[in-house]
Amino acid sequence: MDASTAALYEPLVERDPAGFRAAAQAFLQANSEDDLWISVTRFAVLAYAPSQHGKRSVMACRAAWDTRAAVAGRWVDMIAACAEYAAASRQPWSEPPILDRPPATDGDADLDELRAAIAADDRLRAERWLSARLHDCEADLRRIARGDALLMLDAAHALLPRLGDHGRFALFRMVVQELFEPGDHPAEPLPVLVDRAIDEKGAVDAVRSVLIAIAAGPDASQEQRGPEPPLAPYLLARDYAQTLIAHSLAPRLAHRTDEFLAAVHGNLEHGESYADWA
Repeated sequence: MDASTAALYEPLVERDPAGFRAAAQAFLQANSEDDLWISVTRFAVLAYAPSQHGKRSVMACRAAWDTRAAVAGRWVDMIAACAEYAAASRQPWSEPPILDRPPATDGDADLDELRAAIAADDRLRAERWLSARLHDCEADLRRIARGDALLMLDAAHALLPRLGDHGRFALFRMVVQELFEPGDHPAEPLPVLVDRAIDEKGAVDAVRSVLIAIAAGPDASQEQRGPEPPLAPYLLARDYAQTLIAHSLAPRLAHRTDEFLAAVHGNLEHGESYADWA
């Protein structure tokens, strides 16, 4: 880690927003805005924990890249919002992240081995499976990922080309960790889920179902995005970053997109705040 990145991370570890903004300005004297986003996103991935805010802070970084055209001249402010969310979401008792992969599993590293690790609630065994299958794990992970694990797989897939292959283990480790967490998975078709989210005025659980259904659909990461609805940086913890994330994934909707985004914005303005939970 170079000195400018270390200086950027220090106020994030200390949860010092003002200090981060000063460090970000110093960082930008010698680096691009894209470099700033990469550094913040790497911090979010390394700080990930399977909490609602922890996983959403990573998804927010991915969404910030997707929607950078929508924030026009406030791209740095949105990166700062992501950085502050990741810093606030980091578990207070967490140790420095382990960057080295564990030894690969002995024997066959097939999907049955991963399923056995999950059934035994053995996270290290699952991470050893990932070490063995790191470069061809996505297809098997997609076969069994559901709920938030599918959201993290979608985020990892999108972030990998930007963060580089050296970040592969950290990215897919998030998916493996989510396989151990209980969580529901919507059964209804996407248009039904969109209708419900609109009817429920952008409620967090209803929008989450929409996001999962979008992630379960075909990969659209390489598709050309149309004109971006305007979006301003905000306190992402307030709604688990769902407004930012919804803007990122909305181009993959084909049903009531404008009404869906309006409902999400309505919830941001009038719904319950989750910022105190970060």
